[in-house]
Amino acid sequence: MSQVNESVLVLNSSRFGQGNPRLGESLMEDFLKTVANSDSRPAAILLYNSAVVLACKESKMLEPLQALAEGGCDILVNEESLIFYSLAANLEAGKPSSIEDMTKRMLAADVVIKP
Repeated sequence: MSQVNESVLVLNSSRFGQGNPRLGESLMEDFLKTVANSDSRPAAILLYNSAVVLACKESKMLEPLQALAEGGCDILVNEESLIFYSLAANLEAGKPSSIEDMTKRMLAADVVIKP
Protein backbone atom coordinates (compact mmCIF):
# COMPACT_ATOMS: atom_id res chain seq x y z
CA MET A 1 0.00 0.00 0.00
CA SER A 2 1.27 3.44 -0.88
CA GLN A 3 2.07 5.89 1.87
CA VAL A 4 0.10 9.13 2.11
CA ASN A 5 1.99 11.89 3.94
CA GLU A 6 0.92 15.34 5.07
CA SER A 7 2.22 17.13 2.01
CA VAL A 8 -0.03 19.14 -0.29
CA LEU A 9 0.72 19.55 -3.98
CA VAL A 10 -0.48 22.87 -5.44
CA LEU A 11 -0.95 23.30 -9.19
CA ASN A 12 -2.08 26.58 -10.74
CA SER A 13 -1.43 25.81 -14.39
CA SER A 14 -2.29 23.09 -16.85
CA ARG A 15 1.36 23.11 -17.91
CA PHE A 16 4.55 22.32 -16.05
CA GLY A 17 6.94 25.27 -16.16
CA GLN A 18 7.32 28.15 -18.59
CA GLY A 19 8.18 28.04 -22.27
CA ASN A 20 6.83 25.83 -25.01
CA PRO A 21 3.18 24.88 -24.32
CA ARG A 22 3.48 21.36 -25.80
CA LEU A 23 6.55 20.64 -23.70
CA GLY A 24 4.81 22.01 -20.61
CA GLU A 25 1.79 19.73 -21.19
CA SER A 26 4.03 16.72 -21.71
CA LEU A 27 6.03 17.49 -18.58
CA MET A 28 2.81 17.87 -16.53
CA GLU A 29 1.58 14.50 -17.77
CA ASP A 30 4.90 12.86 -16.86
CA PHE A 31 4.92 14.62 -13.48
CA LEU A 32 1.42 13.51 -12.48
CA LYS A 33 2.05 9.94 -13.64
CA THR A 34 5.26 9.88 -11.58
CA VAL A 35 3.41 11.17 -8.50
CA ALA A 36 0.63 8.59 -9.02
CA ASN A 37 3.17 5.76 -9.25
CA SER A 38 5.23 6.93 -6.28
CA ASP A 39 5.29 5.17 -2.92
CA SER A 40 5.11 8.55 -1.20
CA ARG A 41 2.04 10.47 -2.29
CA PRO A 42 0.68 13.84 -1.20
CA ALA A 43 -2.32 13.95 1.13
CA ALA A 44 -3.98 16.37 -1.30
CA ILE A 45 -3.60 17.99 -4.68
CA LEU A 46 -5.08 21.47 -5.07
CA LEU A 47 -5.96 22.65 -8.58
CA TYR A 48 -6.81 26.27 -9.33
CA ASN A 49 -6.71 28.70 -12.24
CA SER A 50 -5.95 26.86 -15.52
CA ALA A 51 -4.89 23.70 -13.64
CA VAL A 52 -8.59 22.85 -13.23
CA VAL A 53 -8.64 21.58 -16.83
CA LEU A 54 -6.45 18.67 -15.68
CA ALA A 55 -9.42 17.21 -13.78
CA CYS A 56 -12.00 17.70 -16.52
CA LYS A 57 -13.37 15.61 -19.38
CA GLU A 58 -10.91 14.74 -22.15
CA SER A 59 -7.85 15.57 -20.05
CA LYS A 60 -4.84 13.28 -20.45
CA MET A 61 -4.30 13.68 -16.69
CA LEU A 62 -7.57 12.07 -15.58
CA GLU A 63 -6.10 8.60 -15.15
CA PRO A 64 -3.28 9.60 -12.77
CA LEU A 65 -5.57 11.98 -10.84
CA GLN A 66 -8.23 9.29 -10.44
CA ALA A 67 -5.59 6.77 -9.36
CA LEU A 68 -4.33 9.22 -6.75
CA ALA A 69 -7.87 9.81 -5.49
CA GLU A 70 -8.51 6.07 -5.25
CA GLY A 71 -5.30 5.79 -3.23
CA GLY A 72 -6.54 8.26 -0.64
CA CYS A 73 -5.27 11.57 -2.02
CA ASP A 74 -7.83 14.38 -1.89
CA ILE A 75 -8.16 16.18 -5.22
CA LEU A 76 -9.58 19.65 -4.58
CA VAL A 77 -10.59 21.65 -7.65
CA ASN A 78 -11.29 25.35 -7.25
CA GLU A 79 -14.94 26.00 -8.04
CA GLU A 80 -14.41 29.68 -8.96
CA SER A 81 -11.84 28.62 -11.58
CA LEU A 82 -14.19 25.93 -12.92
CA ILE A 83 -16.89 28.56 -13.35
CA PHE A 84 -14.48 31.08 -14.90
CA TYR A 85 -13.36 28.53 -17.53
CA SER A 86 -16.97 27.23 -18.03
CA LEU A 87 -15.89 23.75 -16.88
CA ALA A 88 -18.12 23.15 -13.84
CA ALA A 89 -20.16 20.49 -15.70
CA ASN A 90 -16.99 18.77 -17.00
CA LEU A 91 -15.33 17.86 -13.70
CA GLU A 92 -14.31 14.18 -13.75
CA ALA A 93 -11.73 13.88 -10.95
CA GLY A 94 -11.81 15.36 -7.49
CA LYS A 95 -14.36 17.62 -5.89
CA PRO A 96 -15.13 21.32 -6.18
CA SER A 97 -13.59 23.40 -3.42
CA SER A 98 -13.50 27.02 -2.38
CA ILE A 99 -10.30 29.04 -2.11
CA GLU A 100 -11.03 29.31 1.61
CA ASP A 101 -11.01 25.51 2.02
CA MET A 102 -7.91 25.20 -0.15
CA THR A 103 -6.10 27.87 1.89
CA LYS A 104 -6.96 26.08 5.14
CA ARG A 105 -5.61 22.83 3.67
CA MET A 106 -2.33 24.52 2.71
CA LEU A 107 -1.94 26.15 6.12
CA ALA A 108 -2.54 22.83 7.91
CA ALA A 109 -0.06 20.87 5.74
CA ASP A 110 3.40 19.88 6.91
CA VAL A 111 4.77 20.63 3.45
CA VAL A 112 3.31 22.56 0.50
CA ILE A 113 4.84 21.65 -2.85
CA LYS A 114 4.46 24.07 -5.76
CA PRO A 115 6.46 22.82 -8.74
